[in-house]
Amino acid sequence: MTASQRFTAEIDRAVVRFGDGWTALRGARLFITGGTGYFGRWLLPALIRADAVHGLGLTATVLSRDPARFLADAPEVAASPAVRFHPGDVRDFAFPDGDFTHAIHGAATSAAATFHRREDALTKFDTTLQGARRLLDFATERRIPRLLMLGSGAFYGPLPADRAAYAEDLPVAPSPDNLDVAIGHAKRAAEFLSAAYAERHGLSISTARCFSFVGPHLPLDLHYAIGNFIRDALRGEAITVGGDGTPVRAYLYAGDLVVWLLTLLVRGAPGRAYNVGSDQAVTIADLAQRVARVVAPAVPVRVLGTTTDVATRNVYVPSIERARGELGLDVWTPLDEAIRLTADVARAGAAPTQARN
Repeated sequence: MTASQRFTAEIDRAVVRFGDGWTALRGARLFITGGTGYFGRWLLPALIRADAVHGLGLTATVLSRDPARFLADAPEVAASPAVRFHPGDVRDFAFPDGDFTHAIHGAATSAAATFHRREDALTKFDTTLQGARRLLDFATERRIPRLLMLGSGAFYGPLPADRAAYAEDLPVAPSPDNLDVAIGHAKRAAEFLSAAYAERHGLSISTARCFSFVGPHLPLDLHYAIGNFIRDALRGEAITVGGDGTPVRAYLYAGDLVVWLLTLLVRGAPGRAYNVGSDQAVTIADLAQRVARVVAPAVPVRVLGTTTDVATRNVYVPSIERARGELGLDVWTPLDEAIRLTADVARAGAAPTQARN
């Protein structure tokens, strides 16, 4: 099976899992920012496939500065009449013609720009916040009935010692002098803007605070530990953990993520934020061992760092009880399967180190 066929099968699984939810998007006219990033690489094919299977008659207009680069790697999107691209920068794009029923705002600075340090903290903050305000101005002018704003788990500050995961109402914020979490500062400000616009203009907005994800088309050579581990395993090289392996993470499969985002779009409570991710915690050292076991059992795992006498805690795990209890969302794909599927598509595509923006 080719990489394209494997990926298509995963898109089909997501479309089936969303089930009757597609009814709410019949005839929908969506405007999407950030649609040519990693989330969009899953979301757009899912919309196209659902439109074909269910005859939804939906359309998606996607804001992009460089659609040709994205479409070169997404032929199923390029061939679809349901998707069109609107040129522009999220900070100052010209409003496209037409009326829209839904908007998904996911634009932010690119992962590659962060990894290669091509943008400083102020640029990241300005791009993220100005983009959110521009989208809210557009939604206000066109009276778009329903919006989903994609936030970040970086919204939160350090996790208290008595907590195992972040709940949405946990009152912790990043320190204002922490320039490494510029996105977190901007996403907090964007949530304020969303609340203020909703109150003043009557907009219906839900927010998805997104944590960590894995799945086919995840860049394997940027700053994602799980992607780096999969890359090394596919090369037959030792999987290397640069630190001491104690940080704790949790990864939601991208096929599950599609269902989460669409559910929040059509059923999320207005004015409410939901953590989006997995609550199945794993240390980075254990993650490296899992990747080795699933992808290439013969490769060794090396942990380079050593623990110190200074107690440190690095946990980035969401509580998903709100999404699970209110919307029936869950972690359907086990982490080992998610790792295997990511590696299988990368292996079939014979490009395990290809970076995507």
